[in-house]
Amino acid sequence: MTAVTLGFKAFDAHELLCHFVAVHAGLYQRENLEIELADITFIPDAELPRHFFQASCGAALTSALKGLGQKIVLVAVDRPMFWIYSRAPYERLAQLSQCKLATFPVMAPPHQMANLILRKAGLDIREDVTLLQARDDVARLGLLRSGSADAAVISSAIAPARMARLGFHQLCWFGDELRFPSTGLAIDQAFIQRKPEQVQAMVRIHRESLRLIHADPDLTSAVLREYFEVDGASSHETATLYATAFTDDGRTSRDIAEGAIHSLCDAMAITPRPAWNELYVFE
Repeated sequence: MTAVTLGFKAFDAHELLCHFVAVHAGLYQRENLEIELADITFIPDAELPRHFFQASCGAALTSALKGLGQKIVLVAVDRPMFWIYSRAPYERLAQLSQCKLATFPVMAPPHQMANLILRKAGLDIREDVTLLQARDDVARLGLLRSGSADAAVISSAIAPARMARLGFHQLCWFGDELRFPSTGLAIDQAFIQRKPEQVQAMVRIHRESLRLIHADPDLTSAVLREYFEVDGASSHETATLYATAFTDDGRTSRDIAEGAIHSLCDAMAITPRPAWNELYVFE
C-alpha cells in the first residue's frame, strides 16, 4: 500500500465527504492507497509539505496566488456549504442591520465570502453589522445560543436539520448566493511532476466519490451518520441537500474559477491576475 496524506482545515462534510465516501466504498483499496488525514489549520502556507494533498481549495487558491505552487486538480464543491442563521425570525439578510454576526476568522475564506454576501444584501460591514470572529462552529453556535450574537455563519459541521431543531432561522445558504470552488483536491506542482500517477489515482477516486454522492444517497447517509454525527432521522434529507453542493465530475467552469481568482486578488490586492487554467489543472 502507498501512504498518502490528505490535509484538511475543517473536519466536516464540506471538506471530507468525498474522502469518507471513498473509505466506505473501498475505493482507496482498489488503487492500493492508504490515506492518513492531517489537520493543516496551523501549518503556514509556505511550510505545507509538498507531498500533502489538501481538501480546502479556497485556502489552496490563496496559497497559489501567493506564488507557493499549489494547483487545484479537482473541485468537489463550488456551491460553498456555509449558512447564516439568526435567533429572530428574519426573512432577509438586510434585517441584520445593527446586529452582531458571529463569523469566521478574517484569514479564512468563508469570512470573505460572508462579507461579499452581506454587501450584496446592501449592508455595510463596517457600519451596519458588528462582526464577531470566532475560531470554529462550536464557538459560533455558542455565541448564537447564548445571545451574544444575533446571527452566525455555520458550516456543514452542524447540519441544517439540527440548526432548525435548535430553533434558529436560516437566512441564506452561501451556495445560493455565490459560486466559489471551495473544496476538492490540491497539491504542489512539484509533486504533480514527480508522482503524476498518484495524483491521477486520487483524482479518479474522488471523481468516483462524487458520482456516488449523487447516485447513492443511502451510502452518503451512512457516511454522514458514521463520521459527521448526523442523526439517523435527518441523514437522508441531509445527504440529498448536500449532494446539490457537489460537482458531478470534479470540475468547475471557467467563469466560476475566474470569479474566485478575481475576488481573492481584489481582497489581497494582487496584480496581475493569473489565468484560471494556470491554477486549476483538471487533466
